[in-house]
Amino acid sequence: ALGMWLLALATFVGARGICVRKFSPGFHMTDVFVEETGTNRSTLIHVPEDIDFISVSRVPAMIAFPGWHSNPWYFDRLTGLSQTGSKYGMVTAFGFGRPPASEESPICCPKGCDLVCCTKGDKLDLLRPCAWHTEDSEDVAYAKAIAAMLQRDTCVDPGRVFATGLSNGGSMAALVACKASDVFAGVAQMSGALPQVKCVRDKPIAFMAFCGLDDKSCTPTSNQTVKQFAAMNKCTEPFRPTFESATTKCRAARGCEGGVFVEQCFIQGLGDEVPGHDR
Repeated sequence: ALGMWLLALATFVGARGICVRKFSPGFHMTDVFVEETGTNRSTLIHVPEDIDFISVSRVPAMIAFPGWHSNPWYFDRLTGLSQTGSKYGMVTAFGFGRPPASEESPICCPKGCDLVCCTKGDKLDLLRPCAWHTEDSEDVAYAKAIAAMLQRDTCVDPGRVFATGLSNGGSMAALVACKASDVFAGVAQMSGALPQVKCVRDKPIAFMAFCGLDDKSCTPTSNQTVKQFAAMNKCTEPFRPTFESATTKCRAARGCEGGVFVEQCFIQGLGDEVPGHDR
């Protein structure tokens, strides 16, 4: 009887486009299969409290890339992304970078720091630093696999998948904007630089770059990066000021295809850090 009921429920759900979420509210560690490499990689996801288990509506998602030698828990503690996701009804997924080829660091925390230790969010692994390898396509394939998993298992809207990252993770965020516009609707880059690769434009993608004027990783390349995305989005209007405060100046190019925009903000006195946050 139970089997027949489950079959009837599955038929009802499938016929009406109703989505059943695999994960309850809160944090979950899960594996995603990366078809390009034939491997499983871990991902930390956070599901907001007010998302229904069964729903006809889909929600947005943010995929986050921590910086060099960092991990998802440290990055979330630094940025508060899971709290922001809860505020706006957004599923958040944190990727794990890859450790050096000669080392193993499955959760990107120091030796002797287990999962309970790592989830406190105050540990960095300087000896076996996890990082995003922007010179090859493996991490882009991993990002796409995370997006596919979120759509399948957490009822995420395929048209509202976004990405962000800091420093080396900011470079990774820019890379997925460059190489995976078919998957991502918009990207917010914090520090980092766009790798010197040829972009693949499948559709317009919104792009925003934050760069501290004391940050040597982004100041040499930020202007060229936003100009590249403005050209990629076929923006017809030049960059114009959008915001100014005592420490921050922003400008944006509009008139872009698909109604997207390309925006850039420089922050005085900020190094390779998250804007608006103290480490």
